[in-house]
Amino acid sequence: MLLRTLSTSEGPVPVKALAEACGLEAATAWRLLRTLETHGLVEKVEPARGYRLGLGVLGLVGGQVVDSLGTAARPLLERLATQHGVTASLAFVERFSIAYVDQVDSAQFRSPDWRGQAISMHASSPGKAVLAQMSDADRRQVIGEGLPRLTESTITEPRAFEAELARVREVGYAVCEGEDVSYSNGVATTASLHGRVVAVINLWGPERLVPASRFDELGGATVDAARELELILLRRVAD
Repeated sequence: MLLRTLSTSEGPVPVKALAEACGLEAATAWRLLRTLETHGLVEKVEPARGYRLGLGVLGLVGGQVVDSLGTAARPLLERLATQHGVTASLAFVERFSIAYVDQVDSAQFRSPDWRGQAISMHASSPGKAVLAQMSDADRRQVIGEGLPRLTESTITEPRAFEAELARVREVGYAVCEGEDVSYSNGVATTASLHGRVVAVINLWGPERLVPASRFDELGGATVDAARELELILLRRVAD
């Protein structure tokens, strides 16, 4: 009953509200939630915002979560790479870290294999997409650790970086113009499961294939693909 209630909620639910919805005493609901949390089925959202579904609701643990996301996203990546002639990637999100877990190259360009590689949080389009969705406290923590310059284009001034993240929230996707790797551009959008960012869809390539003039086109494509991935994951949870 607790999992079913959380699955129909758009965000974290306080313990008291969960208990009332399920007809349980608060102490009983708390004890059950702690058990579910140990199995990754729910996760606590701080500060005191309640609980939401965890990745364990996919019926998986450990690396199988990544495999499940990859299986769900693979057809989307293949379609994106073919339709847009750029590299399409999927990144897995675990709070303050992001790593590529799948990649499909286009016929126009074969990129280095980035699968298994960690991604810069502040200088890449996937990183910016995730940071834009973080809580204020988490975002300030990341920015407070510094914005090291990786190329001449890296945004290193906190106020300018916050403005960039505000733009990401406004348009729905993040962009990178040679900020992580010179002459390499990209766009990215996050995919969420019941309010938790779990993955990022990323289209990228050399500047000649991904000029700034294509950002709207490619950004819109990542938004559509991310929403499609979310629906696939929701169906898996329901099953």
